[in-house]
Amino acid sequence: MTKKEFKEICNLDDIADEAGGFVDFNAASDSLIHYDYRAIISYCREKNIQPIDMTIREMQQFVITP
Repeated sequence: MTKKEFKEICNLDDIADEAGGFVDFNAASDSLIHYDYRAIISYCREKNIQPIDMTIREMQQFVITP
């Protein structure tokens, strides 16, 4: 996960908290991969790690397929 993606995840989480739930978020990104950001944040809190420290293998479990 890049620092930009991490920053976007944190921003999304803040927006969702203010709105009272998950908010549809369409980041301007070249990446075609989409992640379940709520699940990533929950996973990181459970493991006591930062999303930026996750491995590619860990991130793959949160990929959303259309």
